[in-house]
Amino acid sequence: MARRFLAVGFLAAALAAAGWAQRGGGGSRSSGMGDNMPMSQPRLNRLDILERALSLNKDQRKDVKNIMDEGQKEAAPLREQLVKGRADVATAVESGKSDAVDQAVKSYAELETRMATIELKAFAAIYKLLDSDQQQKTRDVFPMMGGIFNGKNWMEVSQ
Repeated sequence: MARRFLAVGFLAAALAAAGWAQRGGGGSRSSGMGDNMPMSQPRLNRLDILERALSLNKDQRKDVKNIMDEGQKEAAPLREQLVKGRADVATAVESGKSDAVDQAVKSYAELETRMATIELKAFAAIYKLLDSDQQQKTRDVFPMMGGIFNGKNWMEVSQ
């Protein structure tokens, strides 16, 4: 019973994280840091956003890029598995077999959990690089970590 409750809890968290990571609608072209950049300004990539938000120095910027690049490499095989996992859930739902649905959802939730682990490990490694003043600023950038490795290039900001 406790195991099933735990599995349902992980599933709920994974689905909430997946939904939270989705972007919707248009919205403004601001960097998300309250600066409301005019449309004529070039869009910042995520590394630029992190650099500005956390006031990174040159060495920290290089270290952050390396941490995130390693996370991207680790996440690459999971991205493909997540796409297949979503398709497996849909196929199981179409089959109408509750055991197949349960298994497909459990497998997908495990993949989402592994992806979230990679994202959070990258965030923790970045946090360790920062001084105490910079660490205080991480609450502004933490939300961008959810789903950051879902695309092929973590630095690209989706439209």
